[in-house]
Amino acid sequence: LTFDRYLKYEELTTTLQDLAAAHPDLMRLESIGQSHEGREIWCATITRFSSGQCRDKPALWIDGNIHSSELSASAACLHLIGRLLREAGESQVSHILDTRAFYVVPRVNPDGAELSL
Repeated sequence: LTFDRYLKYEELTTTLQDLAAAHPDLMRLESIGQSHEGREIWCATITRFSSGQCRDKPALWIDGNIHSSELSASAACLHLIGRLLREAGESQVSHILDTRAFYVVPRVNPDGAELSL
């Protein structure tokens, strides 16, 4: 992941799909609904699925880009996702992923973000 610019909707979608495909043991991606203009609102569930179901673990909900111009929050969500996936083999992060679930919605307002971008 690079953070030299904010991602438009299609790039964000592709990035999330690619991360989920590359880390199926740690990340699942699903739509939690559609925006007014029909864009999917993506939620990344991050945990070590082999250590138990996400619904059975304490969880943390993180979302960003609620308002149209709050683009830095979606980048912060992507940064967290990237760090959890990248450091999954390190002891502290490994323990966290074994025992916790993260629900990360990088962009709650994809329509407003597209307008802002």
